[in-house]
Amino acid sequence: MIIAKFFACHTSEKCAHNSFPCRTYKNKGLITLVFATHPKKSSVPSETVNRVSPVPSQSFRRLHLRILLAPCSFFLYASSVMRILLVRRNFQVALSVLLLAASLGLASPCRAQEPPSPYAPLVTKIEPPNWWIHLTPDLMLLVYGHNLQATDVGCNLPQVIVEHTQSSGHGDYLFIWLKIGDDTLSGTLVCRIATPRGKTSFELPLAPRQPIAGRYQGLSSSDVLYLIMPDRFADGDLSNDPPASAPGTYDRSNPRAYHGGDLRGVRDHLSYLKDLGVTALWLTPIVKNGSAQDYHGYGAVDLYAVDPHLGSLADYQDLVSAAHKDGIKIFFDAVPNHVGPLNPWVQNPPLPDWFHGTPQKHLDSFSPVKPSFYGIESHEPIGNDPFEALADPHAPESLRRNLTDGWFFGILPDLNTENPVVQQYLLQNSIWWIESSGLDGFRVDTVPYVSRKFWSGWTSGLHRVYPDLSTFGEVFHPNPEITSFFVGGKKDWDGVDTGLSTVFDYPLFFALRDVLLYGGPAGRIAGILRQDGLYPHPENLVDFFGNHDVPRFSSVSGSSAQKLDLAYGLVLTLRGIPQLYYGDEIGMPGGADPDNRRDFPGGFPGDPKDAFLESGRTQQQQDIFATVRALLHLRREHPALSSGRLWSLFSDDQSYVFLRQTDEEKILVIFNDSKSSRSFDVPVEYTPASGAQDFTLLYGSARMEAETGSLKINAPAESLTIYSLN
Repeated sequence: MIIAKFFACHTSEKCAHNSFPCRTYKNKGLITLVFATHPKKSSVPSETVNRVSPVPSQSFRRLHLRILLAPCSFFLYASSVMRILLVRRNFQVALSVLLLAASLGLASPCRAQEPPSPYAPLVTKIEPPNWWIHLTPDLMLLVYGHNLQATDVGCNLPQVIVEHTQSSGHGDYLFIWLKIGDDTLSGTLVCRIATPRGKTSFELPLAPRQPIAGRYQGLSSSDVLYLIMPDRFADGDLSNDPPASAPGTYDRSNPRAYHGGDLRGVRDHLSYLKDLGVTALWLTPIVKNGSAQDYHGYGAVDLYAVDPHLGSLADYQDLVSAAHKDGIKIFFDAVPNHVGPLNPWVQNPPLPDWFHGTPQKHLDSFSPVKPSFYGIESHEPIGNDPFEALADPHAPESLRRNLTDGWFFGILPDLNTENPVVQQYLLQNSIWWIESSGLDGFRVDTVPYVSRKFWSGWTSGLHRVYPDLSTFGEVFHPNPEITSFFVGGKKDWDGVDTGLSTVFDYPLFFALRDVLLYGGPAGRIAGILRQDGLYPHPENLVDFFGNHDVPRFSSVSGSSAQKLDLAYGLVLTLRGIPQLYYGDEIGMPGGADPDNRRDFPGGFPGDPKDAFLESGRTQQQQDIFATVRALLHLRREHPALSSGRLWSLFSDDQSYVFLRQTDEEKILVIFNDSKSSRSFDVPVEYTPASGAQDFTLLYGSARMEAETGSLKINAPAESLTIYSLN
């Protein structure tokens, strides 16, 4: 049996049946049909159904049939619908359609339609494009379009209140602040905008939240982070080489063009990463970029879209889901500091102060403070910006403005993160990505270039919703006094707690490269660790010796396969969370940007060798891979290497010996950087290593004997050895 009812509504009328809310859009000639049909015998043609919404009754469902036709055209459309209905023997619904068509035809004789007024309001885009109930009570919408100088905005759900609105002077943007009640149900929010020139409307889907189990997990000291630049890792979808929307951007022979790597390519190689021992992935930005040379992802033109070169939002969601099933976390690269120069905001900002400056007049990000200002004599082969002025309570604002307000390298537009509207936009954008995908946290780009007050508000806003979420920030500086200034968990001289979970240990990065590549004393490592008291949680610092911004370790003068093994040995046994850079596990070469971002061999069509497989690696590549894998598995099998307290037992120009201790085990690590073997004594009296008589060799080949109050060690040249003390 088919039960069908039809209710016609006009703009000035209420629906004839309260249980089925009607919607009409007079300015669009939009008519809403509401049918109640038996769930097993739908009488509405599938090709005419726009949306299905559930109702409390289990016996019926309602189908909103939207017909974007003027009344005079509806009769013709109804004829074709009726033919389908009659074939399906849905006589009652067909009769309803016929009666409506006749009434509309009589009431509205056919006449030529007037073209839409160029001054009529028009909505072209909504950000965020959707939201979730029971997530945040407050929501700010950025509505894009034309002629949006609203005099009134209202929405169809009584649980959702429009608190206030703000339109840009030219009417291309409209901000709407909503209050979403706790009793709001999932569905589609319809909001109508009235302007002096007419009316328009838009829809915002409101969905229930996903279960939180296995999502938003954060980063811990037991994790191993692996950095991937998706465009250069693996090509899993040849259809976007290039995407139809960006012709001419794919060229593997051009180091600054897109090479075809994508999100599916990463997903296809999760088993490789899991076998290696990786537990977390950091992907460089996946948002849509604008330039043919923005393969790296740091030139955003749309913060709510996945770059089509990399795939779609569904591809990213699939990657996160698949990674979580394999026990691998996913971290999103957030860039609140700037956008790309081709972002449409640059020429037409939503607010006059959306950016610091304009394309015609702005500061650059180069600090006026020189190292000599603070008496610094830097001999690092890799430069860094002088962030000292930011941490200096006596520095005037003039010494800081270029860093916090300048356009990055004078090119990338600097967002005005002091503006509360910009702050809310960026926070909501981050929440949207988390909720859309279930990602586990954020790597945060260019932290010192954004005010500390912004970070405090951003992180606290995230942690209100996701208490376990991690944020780890980039502070490219060799001094722990500077990097620790940006870590959360403490207030500094300005009274601000940034709330950032941790930062990359750039001071250790500089020290490791100096010791291993440039002949620096091994004692520099102990010198950096000595300052761990500056951090609330030094065990969560992210340790690394390479990333996408510096030349590959293997290609720096003074490097060798043995030196690379030592770099891995130290990063994987010192306190902190190790970060690996894709390809370093096989000794990939590469100079300065973009040469340090070569394609992973075997990830792309036509590659002669597949280094994802042992059979596709050279002997040297396999030796390095085996070393890294062995160290990672050793770290997993011995929790003291990831969470144990670190004790520095011995250090000089050539060697460093340290202990990792938990209640269950003690692990001794012997690092010798000398070009020849050496013997030395390590005093252990009044240390956790005191009294150790039995040793188990876990890795390496140094020999060790226990004597009264000391350990007698003979270490091979350029070696790292690991013992378990019993």
